[in-house]
Amino acid sequence: MRAAGKAWLSVIVLAAGIALLPGLLYLLGLALVEGRPKPADRAPSGVAACSSEPRAAYQPMNPWRFAAQFFDKEVMQKKVPEVEREAFWIARRHLWRQPRHGMLRWHLSSTALTIWITRHWSPAQIADTARKEDFCRTWSKRRVQGGPMNR
Repeated sequence: MRAAGKAWLSVIVLAAGIALLPGLLYLLGLALVEGRPKPADRAPSGVAACSSEPRAAYQPMNPWRFAAQFFDKEVMQKKVPEVEREAFWIARRHLWRQPRHGMLRWHLSSTALTIWITRHWSPAQIADTARKEDFCRTWSKRRVQGGPMNR
């Protein structure tokens, strides 16, 4: 094979590796989680857990969209949808109940589990579980106090 052919092959392999990286990190993060959380039983009311934000048009997260948001300033400045915020807290509560590991593993697992929850649970299941886990009360306090999730 000629040098130019090897160079192009290297570029293609590198580009494919970069394109696959978010998906591979997602799978690794899920593999590091012991078990998966279960959604709560359906609550009697269909009201959103912490807000009246519409949930019908919500698009589940995916690893590539999550990674792309770090390169788009407009996306970083937008308000995080309530469904994602609730899924994040459900994932964290699940991980709090597991043995402690390093910070890198914690963040990778938390992110992967948040993505998994938004992909496999309905927005209503996320809202019901957030309500059951007292997420709304925690979030209300944090909002009033100007906590870290107040973007």
